[in-house]
Amino acid sequence: MILGLTGGIGSGKSTVSKIFLSMGLKVFDADLIAKNILESDTTKEEIKERLGKEFVNLKDNSVEKNLLKTEVFNKPEKLKILNSIVHPKVLKIYKDLSSKYFQSHEIVIFDVPLLFEVNLEMYCNKVIVVDIGSELQIERIKRRDGINEELINKIVSNQISRDERNLKADIIIENNGTLEELEIKVKKIIYDIERGKI
Repeated sequence: MILGLTGGIGSGKSTVSKIFLSMGLKVFDADLIAKNILESDTTKEEIKERLGKEFVNLKDNSVEKNLLKTEVFNKPEKLKILNSIVHPKVLKIYKDLSSKYFQSHEIVIFDVPLLFEVNLEMYCNKVIVVDIGSELQIERIKRRDGINEELINKIVSNQISRDERNLKADIIIENNGTLEELEIKVKKIIYDIERGKI
């Protein structure tokens, strides 16, 4: 059984993912998958050709991630190009995983920030959305990433709205409280799924 896990930036989705890992569940993290894809030689060549050589460090052949992030979130057409390079490769991996786990009794997690935006929900049995109030979300991102509110708003605007995300969810985890409260909610979801209550 595949549980899709998503949520807006700063919602606490990564914390929920860590709780799942601590419970012994397999978590397939889209950010890690995308990071590995980004560091592959074929992807770096595509970035150089389609976005510019300045985004790949000539000395160690690594992607200049911060430079790339600033560029794509300030220029929507560049973000589209980057997504067209990375997303199909990520989708292929998840499709392969879905064919393996969709009918399985084992519970696995697809941790995907843009799950709805890239239509990955169709490869999941159920989708969990981690939700957070907007003000708390902005404060957490500022503390965690050290970025200003203008860049935060640009990143948020590239995700579907909070209301739309929650409407599409099978399960919503509200994350406006403590870590202990969050752990209890997450563990109860798995307990209920294992007993057929969800």
